[in-house]
Amino acid sequence: MKKIITATLSILGILLLPGCNKEDIAEPRACFSVDVTEANVGEPVTFTNCSEGKAFSIWTGDSYHAYAKYGLDAGVPVDGETFSYAYPEPGTFTATIVASSYGNNGTEVYEDADSLVVHITDGRAELIEFGFRSPKVVGEISGLDIETIVPFGTDLTTLKATFKASSKFAVVTVGGVEQSSGKTANDFTNPVEFVVTAQNGNTTKYTAHAYSIPDTAKQLISLMIKDVPGIFDGNTIHVTLPAGNSILTGLKAEFETSSASAVVTVDGTVQTSGSTRNDFTGPVEYTVTAEDGSYNVYTVIVEEEIGFLSFGFEQLVPPVYAEISGYNLQVDVLPGTPVDSLYASFTTTAHNPLVKIGDVVQTSGVTLNNFSSPVKYTLEAEGKSVDYTVRVSIIK
Repeated sequence: MKKIITATLSILGILLLPGCNKEDIAEPRACFSVDVTEANVGEPVTFTNCSEGKAFSIWTGDSYHAYAKYGLDAGVPVDGETFSYAYPEPGTFTATIVASSYGNNGTEVYEDADSLVVHITDGRAELIEFGFRSPKVVGEISGLDIETIVPFGTDLTTLKATFKASSKFAVVTVGGVEQSSGKTANDFTNPVEFVVTAQNGNTTKYTAHAYSIPDTAKQLISLMIKDVPGIFDGNTIHVTLPAGNSILTGLKAEFETSSASAVVTVDGTVQTSGSTRNDFTGPVEYTVTAEDGSYNVYTVIVEEEIGFLSFGFEQLVPPVYAEISGYNLQVDVLPGTPVDSLYASFTTTAHNPLVKIGDVVQTSGVTLNNFSSPVKYTLEAEGKSVDYTVRVSIIK
């Protein structure tokens, strides 16, 4: 098949170039061969160019490079003697090569075309993805075995597999029944054989296993009450609330377990982190039960910290009191106040701690002290001690 494309020179161009000789253009000859006329999808097909001319292009004939689109699709330029192409789809394709010659400043172009037929079949028959829709889990494909772990308690008898084959033309069956990804239900109580059949009849058989393995995790990994984190000592958790938190009933614990599937109970009542209230006037046992039925018991002990509940100088007129925040107490007094000889009035937590300055035991409203510089109070009870620093400042 030959065609000549020419462009006529203008009269003005002829007048301007009276001495120009027309170039003699050798006509092209299109010719090519193929190493195989039948191949599988993805296998390279090698074309050998035996054409004559100045430029060569190949249209492989599939939907990616169809000669019918000539003029819109420029084909694939051939640079060298051979050209390899792996067809991505099956079918019977007419490949076309076009040889071109041109000259006379591009005003004349000659083309010749040659064609041959290639048959491509699809022999791919592999599963490349596998899982389940509900619960949504992904399986692991290892050779011809597929293992998928589903949450404990999942009904294995009606699972719908989601899968993807290596070819859209492959058919997947179970027991001769064609499968639809994410729609066809099967009983996975025992292993299920999935057969993938390629377009050319090739088959691959996979054995799919679904395992429902109970979670054994049953640890409390954090617990907090009133934003105070608990201190773990083995399976005993101590929470020490700031002084002033003497009411330990109706407290809500925020906690985190080592597994989202673990269940936390107190005296058989399921606990919800940050919501369920309990009475912590005595130790409370938290039971963390794993999916497999095993459990851990944690003892939570909540106490109020030893401390001052109030502190001030009631002998002054008017009386003045400190604002208690943490362990530093600030008391502001009027000018003329004898800060070097004041006796403090105070109340403490229910621990009834021993209150001391150094080794001197203090009695509220009785013991006289010099407050012209910061004074450190030590409160002792139940083998524990807490230090407070009191500063008295004269208002200026």
